[in-house]
Amino acid sequence: MTGKKSSDKRLIYVIERFPANTLNFVYNEIRVLEKADFEIEIWSLLPSDYCPDEAKPYLDRTSNLRPVPLGRLIGSVLHYLVRRPLALLNLLLRVPFDNDSERLGKGIKGIVHMLHAICFARAIKGQPTHIHAHFAYKAATAALAAAKLNGQSFSFTAHGSATVHEPSRFSLRSKVRGAEFIVAVSDYNKRVMMKLCPEVDGEKIHVNRTGILLDDFPYHEGSARRQGPFKLLCTASLYAIKNHEGLFAACAMLAERGIDFRLDLVGKDQDARQVMLEKMAVNLGIADRVHFLGLLDHGEIGGLLESADLFVLTSHSEGIPVAVMEAMAGGTPVLAPRVTGLPELVTENESGWLVDSSSPEAIAEAMIFALENPEARESAAGAARKTVEAHYDMVANAKSLAEIFAKRLGS
Repeated sequence: MTGKKSSDKRLIYVIERFPANTLNFVYNEIRVLEKADFEIEIWSLLPSDYCPDEAKPYLDRTSNLRPVPLGRLIGSVLHYLVRRPLALLNLLLRVPFDNDSERLGKGIKGIVHMLHAICFARAIKGQPTHIHAHFAYKAATAALAAAKLNGQSFSFTAHGSATVHEPSRFSLRSKVRGAEFIVAVSDYNKRVMMKLCPEVDGEKIHVNRTGILLDDFPYHEGSARRQGPFKLLCTASLYAIKNHEGLFAACAMLAERGIDFRLDLVGKDQDARQVMLEKMAVNLGIADRVHFLGLLDHGEIGGLLESADLFVLTSHSEGIPVAVMEAMAGGTPVLAPRVTGLPELVTENESGWLVDSSSPEAIAEAMIFALENPEARESAAGAARKTVEAHYDMVANAKSLAEIFAKRLGS
């Protein structure tokens, strides 16, 4: 055990940036936990740059760590250098280099993140509270620092690329070993961590599949074919790992086959990739079919899902994407990559279609099959809704998470 166990139902939730457009599952989780009488203090390492309407109740109650004045950073380091010198040096000189790929540049970058984590530890020092981090990167780094420097206990939910994508991991082994317990959003994520740390007791890692609020995504029955082009919908910020290039190449093959379609892209731009993707669409001859819609609130996304013929995602790496759960709950057939934990969510050729994201040809063939077979789409949609109801109900899973907290923390 890393630190002192909390004996009450007070928790600090730390997230890298909160509220944010892609974190609806976090504030839904907080809402359910608070109904179970947990008292939750929210910390965001970075200030929110976009707050959807549904997250506004959480904006004013969220404490932001950064920006951190230089004087505060130096003061935090000196504070622990005097009081916890060995723990501080361990965090600065060993933990950042505890990575799968032992690259010097990655370790140096990790030291910068650790300095901010030390400031977080100083900010919450003295609170007899368990810390829970969402995502295994910067937030879990902050929680680990507080545990080592203050004697607090911590846990984290392991999802996203910082768990399953080796180049994106940062000191995951140290976090797995140091946590009081870990919540994995898939069996796949649990296997990844057990492989990294085979000495860790498997019972320390709890699989809790997060989920969505089913009432927000009522099921809509498939209807007769509408006039006009097939509507494809992709909800994914424009990160390179989301592989919009592969999707565009596949869509160009649809156009060559004479299939009329419209592709709507929902998600924020990243590193000016939209400009590059717009040029790619022009070069492929599909610019008039591709529409960049930017960030949208969930209410707007729900309307797009209801009118879409197929939800498509072609990422090279994923966790268990909430966007796919939402499509499946609402009755929109899904096509997703056969990566990480997605086969646990989408049963191939039963509740949707899984493809090799590195093959535009495979993506195109699967899209063509789905679009040209309305009966298969409707059958997949019905099976998908049953899957989400059974395993990805946010209310049920958050209640299970509350039971994990209560059991682990003696609440």
